Amino acid sequence: MASESDILPRTRSEAAAATSAPPELASPWEQRILQLDGKRYSLRLEHEFWAALEAIASRRKLRLNRLVAEIASRRSGDTNLSSLLRVFCLGEMERATAGRSLVLDGASINALIEAAPAPGLLLDADQLVLAANDAFLHWSGVKRALLLRQKLATYFRLQSASSFDGLWTRPIREEETRMIGIMPGRVLAADVKLVPVLSARGRRLCVVWVIA
Repeated sequence: MASESDILPRTRSEAAAATSAPPELASPWEQRILQLDGKRYSLRLEHEFWAALEAIASRRKLRLNRLVAEIASRRSGDTNLSSLLRVFCLGEMERATAGRSLVLDGASINALIEAAPAPGLLLDADQLVLAANDAFLHWSGVKRALLLRQKLATYFRLQSASSFDGLWTRPIREEETRMIGIMPGRVLAADVKLVPVLSARGRRLCVVWVIA
């Protein structure tokens, strides 16, 4: 790499505009300029993905530019770099749960799921649905307003529900099981992956990915 310089600083006017924007108008996106292999790239990602990338870079003792450059080197064809970074963060979140090396707050985990292309849910330890992305709502046909803050068992049954509590025993591990819809007049079933996560505050959460 020709340069490993950090993110270019914002101008004073840009910084002032960012700090003076009303909270309700704050954008969920953040645009940064990175220098990779001697070239400047303008990347636009949600705040939570930048936070995840920074956490991964810190754990690997890399500068953010270097980490992004390594990820970018895996691109094939016209693969969008922003999409590749999102997929990388989601995969790293799954891999890191076994060693608890990647620590994010609940809001960041929620945002990662919301942006994922695969159907996904976020549950708490009592199987209360905290988040569901658009892909899951499309797959299940359940409206977001009816699903959120409801017990998963209202609409779905996990075949390994009896071992759900054991997901957080040491060492943390993933588990694959079958999820079956129990909605009247509909037959819906899929293989799912249960990924236990401990949030930055020590809260027990579980990400559910539909895999087939």
